[in-house]
Amino acid sequence: MAIGFELLEHTSDIGVLARGATRDEALIGASMGLGSILVDSSAFRPIEERFFRASGSDEAAQIVNWLNEIIFFFDTEGMVFVEFDIDSWQAGTISGPARGERLDVSRHEFRTAVKAATFHQFESHPTADGWEIRVFVDV
Repeated sequence: MAIGFELLEHTSDIGVLARGATRDEALIGASMGLGSILVDSSAFRPIEERFFRASGSDEAAQIVNWLNEIIFFFDTEGMVFVEFDIDSWQAGTISGPARGERLDVSRHEFRTAVKAATFHQFESHPTADGWEIRVFVDV
């Protein structure tokens, strides 16, 4: 199964349904889905790298905190990430690098401001083909 995602409609939020052969790949799909809500990510290049470390008391908190790291870097540095790697996913922490570049409004299309990833209707579970993560973001 290839890494992928689809956007989900909601009355006041936007959701991402991400799939992958593994939980790591599903998280990468969710990360890419979040990026596609923020911008048209097709024009971004993986030229700068940042390291993510997202802690949480359980898997849901770790995933939501990981996605909120993406939003944090977008809000503080204008960074949009197009490549992600999960180096480690242990009981309390997910860590790994992400690569992308800063938003340049003369070259890139901004789409939607995102406030935060949420626990609303959150799901993360194995499927017959791999793994699936569903998460909604506050816009």
